[in-house]
Amino acid sequence: MTALALDTGIARVRDRIGAVLSGKGIFIALAVVLVVAAIVAPNFYAQVNVSNTLRRASILGLVTIGQLVVLMVRNVDLSVAAMIGITAVLLSTAHTTATGLVMALLLAVVVGAANTWLVVRRGVPAFVATFGMVMVLQGGKLIWTQGSTSGESPAALVDLARGSVGPVPTPFLLWLLVTIALSVWISSTRSGRNVVVAGANPTMARLSGINVGKIQWLAFTGSAVLAVLAGALLTGFSGYVDRSIGTGYELDSITAALLGGARFKGGEGSFVGAMGGVLVLAALDTLIVVLGLRPELQDVIKGVVLILALTLHWPDRR
Repeated sequence: MTALALDTGIARVRDRIGAVLSGKGIFIALAVVLVVAAIVAPNFYAQVNVSNTLRRASILGLVTIGQLVVLMVRNVDLSVAAMIGITAVLLSTAHTTATGLVMALLLAVVVGAANTWLVVRRGVPAFVATFGMVMVLQGGKLIWTQGSTSGESPAALVDLARGSVGPVPTPFLLWLLVTIALSVWISSTRSGRNVVVAGANPTMARLSGINVGKIQWLAFTGSAVLAVLAGALLTGFSGYVDRSIGTGYELDSITAALLGGARFKGGEGSFVGAMGGVLVLAALDTLIVVLGLRPELQDVIKGVVLILALTLHWPDRR
């Protein structure tokens, strides 16, 4: 077998595996995880475990929606975790919850605009630009709190994040509504389709009169705003704010979006598929806890899943 034939065969296998783990196929992977959980850890399905899994998934799910839109326009947002962290701090230290939320949303608009300016106007790679924003936000958080990033969560947020409508957690309903709304928007409106076109072929989009820069701003700002919403829910769910809150959400959201069908080359992705990717990660986390395995194993599994997703979906250099 020639090297070219071998290379072609590997590419085909990779594409087939990618197809299975993307779009509707991710729900097959989710079903496998759930079946394995039923066999090895029947208490996985205890009401408290299911409820908490859905709550955690909902928080990550909102972040992943924003990350997915950014990936659809050929970028990545590493600042979402820092945005979650500073949101939690603002909500726990402001005079009122409403004041903290307004401050966080205003900051999200500024962060989205800054990321867009760096990427679109200055040509800075999104990875570098948003990583720089991480340092800015983390430094701002320390300045705001004078180095003491801890506090109690507002009671209203605790009630929201831990509340339910019947047996269904309130955060899950919120995540579901946002997913449905954006799925309809991306598939049924002109502005939504423009996002796909701008990501798939920016040059053609510009020639067609689409304002690609405006769409980039929409993506980065929407990502920051959804990180604020996720930060508010995480603050309430945790009940306590410390310096580590929000850590890891940037990589988890990228992993979930890639598993759900996003591509670094842009123009592709499914909000419903991303929901499947989030549920897979959340179910794996819960399974590890229920089995009593070491917490460090969560990072190992997430790392393996991220590497798999990157391997399957990294743009082909040939």
